[in-house]
Amino acid sequence: MTFNILTNPDLSRLSAIARFEAMLPKLGKSYAANRNFDRGRGLHNAVTTLSPWVRHRVVLEQEIVSGVLAAHGFLKAEKFIQEVFWRTYWKGWLEMRPSVWTEYLSERDQALGDMEKNKDLSNALAGETGIDCFDYWVRELKETNYLHNHARMWFASIWIFTLKLPWTIGADLFMRFLLDGDPASNTLSWRWVAGLQTQGKNYLARADNIKKYTERRFDPKNKLATFADPIGLSVHPDPIRLEFSEVVDPGIPSLFLVHEEDLGLDSLGILAEDLVGVAIIPSADGRAAGGVSESVSRFVAKGLKDAVNNFLSNSNVPKYVGTDPGLIKALYSQTRAQRLVTAYAPIGPTRALLDQLEVAIGDPIQRVTRPWDQECWPHAEKGFFGFKKKIPSLIQALCS
Repeated sequence: MTFNILTNPDLSRLSAIARFEAMLPKLGKSYAANRNFDRGRGLHNAVTTLSPWVRHRVVLEQEIVSGVLAAHGFLKAEKFIQEVFWRTYWKGWLEMRPSVWTEYLSERDQALGDMEKNKDLSNALAGETGIDCFDYWVRELKETNYLHNHARMWFASIWIFTLKLPWTIGADLFMRFLLDGDPASNTLSWRWVAGLQTQGKNYLARADNIKKYTERRFDPKNKLATFADPIGLSVHPDPIRLEFSEVVDPGIPSLFLVHEEDLGLDSLGILAEDLVGVAIIPSADGRAAGGVSESVSRFVAKGLKDAVNNFLSNSNVPKYVGTDPGLIKALYSQTRAQRLVTAYAPIGPTRALLDQLEVAIGDPIQRVTRPWDQECWPHAEKGFFGFKKKIPSLIQALCS
């Protein structure tokens, strides 16, 4: 079975596993040597392009790291393994500082109002800046819902320092169109480029770097800012203490709330035989100010439907779709469920929706936290360098 993110845009586990197995031989030294090359749409063959499936936990970080270790060992696969843990680090860092997400939303909405009729912003959103590489990436983002990670960094840097546009609007653009749009990874990566995440250190895209790693497809010489200070100072809030839910006890009639943050339903420890109903909670539109693109919405909606159908393939448990608190409260009563259960949703629109539902229903929602998150997130208190030192011990605890 062949897999390409452009021609097979579905959240099926079958597609993800096929892609991972096809890429596995390349995820050692070859990955480290070639991962930074952006060869253009349809040619991203040095990276897995599995981020949409990992982001929605159709495949789990633990599975991927275990598979790569078995194939290559830690030393040869260290760079790839670090990239998997970067995503985990971002999520843990934001989880301990939820106000950073709230501030982003507020600044984004303010910037969108201030820039509503700005011509430079309109040109950037249309891919009509005259900077060939940037304009290409705008089209690739909108048409394929994917960008190579190196291109994301260049894009964000050009947006902030050359075009001098608000970083929050750029981050919102990514959340609108990326299949893997993730509140933590996206927001904190844009903050890192801007110089807000690592104090006093920003990322400035260089024409020679773009020329090299696009293999001369682009050479924006004399078109990019060559000097820029971080856009401002950002004082990080102190990390809060994390609390994790216990494993779900079996034998209790439950209403299961399924959301896009975790579609690995079979491995959550929630038993289909305990369920009296499943409520599918769509939340993708909350990622971006104006909602997500139609292709992203369709991608996530199908993934939710397929995950639930596969989980309940041998069961007649009734399924419902909706986010209306009144509907969920009525289902809870009508199904005579004795508890509400769900997978833990990190900071972002899904988490906000679950919090609203919990208040409206008047009963707590038990949120199952995976061992991966319980072990890893508390180590994201400071920078990635310190977190990286913990990776070998985390692997021993989680992947052995």
